[in-house]
Amino acid sequence: MIRISAVEPGSIARELEINPGDYLLSIDGKEIRDYIDYQYGIAADFFVLTVQKADGEIWEIEIEKDADESLGLLFDDIIFDGLKLCKNDCIFCFVKQQPRGMRNSLLLKDDDYRFSFLQGSFITLSNLNEEELQRIVELKLSPLYISVHTTNPALRVEMMKNPRAGRIMEQLGYLAGKGICFHTQLVLCPGYNDGPELDKSIRDLLSFHPNVLSIGAVPVGLTRHRFNLEGIENYNHITANETLEPLKKWQLKIKNQFGENFLYIADEFYFLANESIPPLAEYNDFPQLENGIGLTRLLWEEFSSLSLPERVREKTVGIITGILGNEALSPVISKLQEIPGLDIYTIPVENHFFGSSVTVTGLLTGQDILNKIKDLSPKPEYIIIPDIVLNPEGVFLDNLDSEDLKNEFPELKIYFAANLQEMLGVLIDG
Repeated sequence: MIRISAVEPGSIARELEINPGDYLLSIDGKEIRDYIDYQYGIAADFFVLTVQKADGEIWEIEIEKDADESLGLLFDDIIFDGLKLCKNDCIFCFVKQQPRGMRNSLLLKDDDYRFSFLQGSFITLSNLNEEELQRIVELKLSPLYISVHTTNPALRVEMMKNPRAGRIMEQLGYLAGKGICFHTQLVLCPGYNDGPELDKSIRDLLSFHPNVLSIGAVPVGLTRHRFNLEGIENYNHITANETLEPLKKWQLKIKNQFGENFLYIADEFYFLANESIPPLAEYNDFPQLENGIGLTRLLWEEFSSLSLPERVREKTVGIITGILGNEALSPVISKLQEIPGLDIYTIPVENHFFGSSVTVTGLLTGQDILNKIKDLSPKPEYIIIPDIVLNPEGVFLDNLDSEDLKNEFPELKIYFAANLQEMLGVLIDG
């Protein structure tokens, strides 16, 4: 049974008196395993919906509608038959690098192809069974987002600790042959899959063009909680440069060969190497934005499109950010500082919870932010925190509630902003 969490106003479901709290049992007598089944089921012009009302009564409802017309049902989840868990034991797995006491949702290792298709989550393919692989092809679940890391079978098995991981080229070839397209990522670990191995991986992935839509190169993320795990080094200025230079050469080769580059490099590599962020045109609609690729350029472009006020009421504003985010925000803050009446600056927060090598803003915890604000002297009148540090319920990674943080500083005006437009609203209107 699938609980219906909401019903869209004015929808077919609302007219049929289907209500939140009712349960969807089947469509045309077929079990609904996930949101994919649901979408395929309601795409027909005519179908029978079986619903269990909150009082236990079973309704069988015949529905006739246009194929592109929404039924109007909303659910809490998009997977109804249980999450497909990851059986890999990757040497760089971020889940294994978390301290005890984290909420359960942060400790789940999923490798579910449905999240890949519906939400753009990266999967390894090494946990797929044949039935799932066939379903991807039959339903044309494309594009997928695939964590490749390396195309060397032996090295991939070594890095992922799964004997099935060595089939990656065979699996990609099968999907490409069936018309499935995919975005790919290479999480680079110094001394493992960079250098000549990186060249091999890129060369192999290019053989799947045009089915390979993008290749993302990102540095491994390491926390201070790597107990009993294999030794991996973080990238530094020297090793980042050593990796960035051949990647840039590959970008040029790809552009010359295919007419457009589709190899993208994480912002962190550019900052570590003290290299300029590429221009907007190089990102081609940002296919791997969620991977930290192009976020800085998009931020700068968004800011350049905003209309800034000529002056504001005098106020001091501090912007909470991670160490990496501080570099990205630097030109934005410099421009805002030119506005009369506005005393604005960043408040870079070191990540003590996960370790100083974790520099992205999205992994800042409530406790680290709280302690940083406590140490400020003097404190700004306003503090703006990017809401990427919160889950939808307004809770930080370390389970601190956002309202509890605000209550610690009743004298301050603390706001959570989703983007630059919201931040600007605080600066103008307070």
